[in-house]
Amino acid sequence: MENMSTEKLSGAVDKSATSANTSQENGEASFLFHLNTLWLFTCNDLKSIVGPETAFGIFSALSGPLMTTNESPDFSTIVSRIPRVILWLWLNLLLFNISNQSLPGSVIEDSINKPWRPLPSKRLSLVQARRLLLAIIPAVFITTLYLGGMEVSVVLMVLTWMYNDLGGADENYVIRNLLNLFGFVCYSLGALMVACDQRRFSLTPAAYQWLTIVGLIVLTTLQTQDLSDQEGDRARGRRTIPLIMGDWTARWTIALPVVAWSFFCPAFWKLGIYSYIIPVAIGGLVAFRVLMIRSVAGDKLSWKMWCLWTVSLYLLPLCKNHTVLVQSIKYE
Repeated sequence: MENMSTEKLSGAVDKSATSANTSQENGEASFLFHLNTLWLFTCNDLKSIVGPETAFGIFSALSGPLMTTNESPDFSTIVSRIPRVILWLWLNLLLFNISNQSLPGSVIEDSINKPWRPLPSKRLSLVQARRLLLAIIPAVFITTLYLGGMEVSVVLMVLTWMYNDLGGADENYVIRNLLNLFGFVCYSLGALMVACDQRRFSLTPAAYQWLTIVGLIVLTTLQTQDLSDQEGDRARGRRTIPLIMGDWTARWTIALPVVAWSFFCPAFWKLGIYSYIIPVAIGGLVAFRVLMIRSVAGDKLSWKMWCLWTVSLYLLPLCKNHTVLVQSIKYE
């Protein structure tokens, strides 16, 4: 009798342990599932926003008095702020992308161009996306209040509302590119504010001039990303430059400004001839590709090359004032 009771108790304990293990495994699987969903919202824009704008913030902060009031920036201190810069950019990007990808037109477009995204792939519903956005907005506000650049995040929220909810992205290509101009400038400004520690240092007039140039570069060349998305943009009725002007004309509106900016930006910083090599080489390659390689796969690679080209431009202030790099090498 006693053995039977012991066996029953043992069996109950085993079942309880199994149930607990299963519950824990399900919880872990659910957490990873939701984490992957957040990743899928943003992964396609890491190459155009998070990577390049992190480079902008760090390179600009390292250039010291050229871009900020920090007369003698410390290399290790600024580099250690990279995770904060990435977090600031990713959270603001996540907010924008959830809002953008929840639009009915975006779901139609993504079902053609990017069917793996959370909504067309049915990983979550429109209602769940809306609730997620409601949670993300205060989270971004509170986090950027701690990291810095909170004011810029608020401006990005307004731009997100104009771009998505007010249909600024679909109105016409001029309004769309203007909104993208201000959006990219905000990402660049926020990254720099976090990288240089805005609570201690402020930006110089040259920094604001450079931010203006960055915005103009975006205004005149960002249509590179539209080349590979023409089928999806046509399905949702979006009025992009390739669809309005025609594919061939649109390609020239990219190639000519890219080459011009590749020469103008080193000249703006009054750099030597060797500093022209990288931006001109990459910019020339982008221009060649958009004119000569006219396919969806080719246009996607050209867009990645455009992102790399912007990084080469963001490096120029540090080329102008590389004192902090020289000092860090000496100390090592």
